[in-house]
Amino acid sequence: MEIVSRVISEQLTPDSTITDFCRLTAEAVSAYYPKKPTKADNNLMAASAVVLNAKKREVWFVGDCLCLVDGVLYEYPKPEEVVNAEKRSKYIKKLLKESRATVEELRVNDIGRDSIKKELRSCCERQNRDYAVINGMDIPENLVHVISVADAKEIILASDGYPVLKRTLEESERELERIIKNDPLCIDLYKATKGVMKGYKSFDDRTFVRIEMSK
Repeated sequence: MEIVSRVISEQLTPDSTITDFCRLTAEAVSAYYPKKPTKADNNLMAASAVVLNAKKREVWFVGDCLCLVDGVLYEYPKPEEVVNAEKRSKYIKKLLKESRATVEELRVNDIGRDSIKKELRSCCERQNRDYAVINGMDIPENLVHVISVADAKEIILASDGYPVLKRTLEESERELERIIKNDPLCIDLYKATKGVMKGYKSFDDRTFVRIEMSK
């Protein structure tokens, strides 16, 4: 995240393109490693990003971030994310029904996530083959998404730590709090591949930026 942030603030200009962004972020992350990473490497750093180029009136997606454009949601989740979340949900619900685990125990040891580790690992191995991610390898442009926001009045950029993206940070946080309070394992109101572990405030990182566009 810090590497990508530096690229955006120090290397991109209003005339930069999505091609520039993909190349510069891939080069910057790759330079962090002793040697250029390859598809055979495991446990690479990885980040997603959604970027607004205000001059070009474009929003760029690399990975599974969110964007709300005048109330219309755009999102590009990882392959099988919904399937894996459903599988974890069913497994945990079975454990709870059979009294083989409690909610508090699962918030310490998420064996539901352990049950889909093979699928999650398989998904990671397909980075920049089936979906785009910033991990130091070349990012295929056919896997990134660009949307035009030429006539947009309001744009909200966010990470996928918000199950429901609202027009304001307060509303989005309130909806997140409601879900966490009633479904801390993230198996019902919002099905995810991980829940809210004990001592954590949420199940994932959160970023929220609202921009009012000028003509």
